[in-house]
Amino acid sequence: MIVSDTSIRKRVGVVVLAILIVAIGLYCYRVLPRENEPDITIPYVFINTTYRGVSPPDMETSVTIPIEKKLTGLENVKKIQSISSEGVSSIIIEFTTGTDIDDVLQKVKDKVDEANPDLPTDLEEDPSVFEVNISEMPIAVYSLTGSIESSRLKEIADDLSDEIETIPGVLGVDVTGGLEREIRVEFLPEKLTYFSLSPQQLENTLRQENQNVSGGFMRMADGRFMLQTPGELKTPQDFLQLVVGNHNGQPIYLTDVALVYDGFKEESSRSRLNGQPAVNIMVKKRAGENIIAIADQVEALLEEIAPTWPVGTRVTKLMDKAKDIRNMNADLENNLISGLILVILVLPFALGFRNAILVGLAIPFSMFLSFIVLYALGITLNLVVLFSLTLALGMLVDNAIVIIENIYRFTSQGVPRVQAAMRATSEVAYPVIGSTLTTIAAFFPMLFWPGIMGEFMSYLPLTLIITLSSSLFVALVINPALASMLLKVDKSRFVDPENGHQTMEQLMEKPVVTSGFILSRYKKFLEGVLNNRIAVLLISFALLIIIFQVWLLRVGLEKPVEFFPDIDPASMYVNIDMPEGADLELADRISKQIEMAIAGVKTGNNEYINTDQYDETLSPKEHQTASGKKYSSLSDLPNVEHLYSKAVSVSGGADMFSVNTPTHIGVQFLDFKNRSTPSRETLAEIRQRVKYIPGGKITVTKADEGPPTGPPINIEITGDDFTVLGRIAREIRNIAAKNPFVEDIRDDYQSGTPTIRLRIDRQKAALLGLSSSAIGQALKNAYNGLEVSTYREKDKEYDITIQIPESYRRNTEMLENLIIASPTGALIPLSTLAKFEYTGSLGRIVRINNERVVTVTANVDEMKIPGPVARAQVEKYINELELPPGYRVTFTGEQEAQQESEDFLKKAFLVAIFLVSLVLITQFNSIGLPMIIVSSVILSLGGAFLGLTIHKASFGIIMTGVGVISLAGVVVNNGIVLIDYINQLRSRGYDCRQSIINGACTRLRPVLLTAITTILGLIPMVTGVSYDFHTMEIAWASESSQWWKSMAIAVIYGLMMATLLTLVIVPILYSMLDSLQRGTALFRQGAHTAYWKVYERLFN
Repeated sequence: MIVSDTSIRKRVGVVVLAILIVAIGLYCYRVLPRENEPDITIPYVFINTTYRGVSPPDMETSVTIPIEKKLTGLENVKKIQSISSEGVSSIIIEFTTGTDIDDVLQKVKDKVDEANPDLPTDLEEDPSVFEVNISEMPIAVYSLTGSIESSRLKEIADDLSDEIETIPGVLGVDVTGGLEREIRVEFLPEKLTYFSLSPQQLENTLRQENQNVSGGFMRMADGRFMLQTPGELKTPQDFLQLVVGNHNGQPIYLTDVALVYDGFKEESSRSRLNGQPAVNIMVKKRAGENIIAIADQVEALLEEIAPTWPVGTRVTKLMDKAKDIRNMNADLENNLISGLILVILVLPFALGFRNAILVGLAIPFSMFLSFIVLYALGITLNLVVLFSLTLALGMLVDNAIVIIENIYRFTSQGVPRVQAAMRATSEVAYPVIGSTLTTIAAFFPMLFWPGIMGEFMSYLPLTLIITLSSSLFVALVINPALASMLLKVDKSRFVDPENGHQTMEQLMEKPVVTSGFILSRYKKFLEGVLNNRIAVLLISFALLIIIFQVWLLRVGLEKPVEFFPDIDPASMYVNIDMPEGADLELADRISKQIEMAIAGVKTGNNEYINTDQYDETLSPKEHQTASGKKYSSLSDLPNVEHLYSKAVSVSGGADMFSVNTPTHIGVQFLDFKNRSTPSRETLAEIRQRVKYIPGGKITVTKADEGPPTGPPINIEITGDDFTVLGRIAREIRNIAAKNPFVEDIRDDYQSGTPTIRLRIDRQKAALLGLSSSAIGQALKNAYNGLEVSTYREKDKEYDITIQIPESYRRNTEMLENLIIASPTGALIPLSTLAKFEYTGSLGRIVRINNERVVTVTANVDEMKIPGPVARAQVEKYINELELPPGYRVTFTGEQEAQQESEDFLKKAFLVAIFLVSLVLITQFNSIGLPMIIVSSVILSLGGAFLGLTIHKASFGIIMTGVGVISLAGVVVNNGIVLIDYINQLRSRGYDCRQSIINGACTRLRPVLLTAITTILGLIPMVTGVSYDFHTMEIAWASESSQWWKSMAIAVIYGLMMATLLTLVIVPILYSMLDSLQRGTALFRQGAHTAYWKVYERLFN
């Protein structure tokens, strides 16, 4: 092998190269950006349009549909979804995976520009078009609480957000909650009528008077003086003295016609943390930046600023992605050290301590080389990459074991170090390269995984390909060079001290002596199975079928498949869909009731909880962690660390992209290692406590983990009439409710906001110079308020808003008497221009691909039944439902992603088998021998199902599926090395049976060692038990192992069975193939001889 021979000859240079790899790799590992989840591009573009005060049907016809029409013709569009609610139109365009998001973003902007002429002319601003990057989601959420006023908390939060935004790498900071100061001018309609003034005159006065105007410069003598007209109001009292008009020759002041308040904006939301008013701060980072570095700088900033806050002000961290990353990094480092220790502990028994050290060095060298490549490619350290590195740990030493073991075998027979390293490496180099290529070939198809799930999981095959390639480089370049310098030679085995190497060449390499307890018994066992080939083969295939049937009976009939692992959540949410038009007080009261229920107040069906006892109920209660440490919590349930809530007013529509998410209560659980019971049990108990609270649609969900896939049950009902859609949705909800495992059933049909509809007399309005648009705008300004100017105080700016007083806004009589100013200055009561009708309108209108849709969603109790099973049960009964003509039902959400991933993984497995076979056929120049190895892959599936049976685990479409594909690449390695060596023995003159027995005995040690090291490296992923070298303690639970347990089970048990198959079935199949070939050859020879005999008799 030229590469290995060169590295051995230039071994000093290789040592320097190894040192450089360690130094550069360590640097790259330290500077690699850390992220919780992969930085994936979600192929969505969002369009948001605000048109305050407009009903959902009008938003649909005037804004949503005109924009949707222009969007037709865009390429690579997968789905267009729109939501028209009161005053807001939101459109989501989903493109196919792999679409250049920057290119389509510009194209969407162009399409929206084309739609602008068709949109209402009085829009407050043009539609906004933007994308959402998952890496720009909040990385930390801080909550400020204290005994000070809410407005002061808001000021502290605003100042803190300004400081945080100066930290390099921070994209932005959002502040929610608290009271925001404003100067509010409330005009009195009757006063304006008396003085013949209009609201528009007040608006113009406030705009024009509250500003500083420069008058240019004036030259005097040798100097130049600046001319200024300072008009900006300095104090709120200055507003009262503004002159807004005149009456009978006397000035009319603002105080004569309006009330001026230096107060706060009307609350749209209210936040609490552990029962106390709170202001939340959400920190977002730029794509590709290091989460840990940013988090450390934010923490340092808080330590510096916190002492300057008022006494009693506290900051609590509600979400910390950096902590998750630190835990995952710690898991990787612990696994690296553990893997190295296990190699050093296990291998000395077979290879000796020095050889074990040489094999163990393959782990850090391969890892550091991988870090260099990851850094060069711009890949971040995230959940998937870190697991991939952990999965690769056991495989990194496979190549090193084969090569070092072979060199050791040569040196133990007396061959000098340098010659042994060259000969031994050359002997197994091509099998090692072939085995690595087959493993890479198995992972290669997963690079083309479609959809967001594919974006998420694509880092697994990419990282494994990088690490395995690195391990191959280390095995062929670094390990032989180090072995040629460090291994000992058994000089007593030299045939000739001067010419031992030449003597070995003449005698050919001696096969291993089959003595010793294990080898002698394995040899005897192998001779026995070779004498009973058919029986052993049939038993093996029968065992595969039996194992599958046992899994099916024990697990499969009840929980056959799962889409994504059902992990123990770190947090959960109780979401409340308030009735359209519900005010903040109602939302806040229901939030308090839910908080009290979580704290321990028992509730029955539709039982009212008196919130007067709120403070008393939310008193701290003592609990203990899993380790016995005491902590206090507001809830009587275990594992609850923090309870936070946010009540939101839903009047006036809601922007789906706003930070003002719907009313919800969040529960943050203790860290995974501190939980005394699974948090899923706590979540289930909370669901039971809150489900009967009336007032809104309540759903309980756990925090999303992994790529977005939608709820387990997501049913879209399509049709034209929303009344019919609502009726069908109710029927489907009733069907789903009959399944005891289906929970949180809801639909997005909203009957709408109570509406006062104005029927404008267009003819009369036109005669007075008024339009419907002008009248509607006057209404919006009066009732929603209009920001007319800005009030400055020191370095702060506050809005100046004008509207009618709240008492007037609640009085329909005042609405009828509202004065509308015509272009001529005439003041006209609204009642003379319009008639009033009391009615209702749709709460919101959802459209998917230009069709109206109502969606029914539900969660599934995954602790009792997998989502796909419950969904299939519900789907069976829904398919029997008779629908009106023109209406249809479609299952989407998680099912779409599941079906897409399931179809892909089936194809990926077949492609992986094909690619592996192609590599093997090329290597062995044979079709029969690769089929022997591939058959062992098929039989190894029995091991995967055996593991699932033992652990009572479902077949995970994602994780188990990926594990099976990984298995296809891993199990062929030992088969390649074994068959290659059997072929070498046969080429040296040994008969087939002797070659099989000697070859299997010779390769027994590396086959067992590679399997053991891989299995030991994955055991912590199954058990969750590991040693934490940072705290020097045993960790009895690992949060990250929940993700990858089913994959690790498939690989561990599949590899265990595959190892046995390699040592038993591969020799049998090789022997049978040889018998078949010899039988075929004899048949051909006999047929050839018989042919010529007949020929001679006929023609001679």
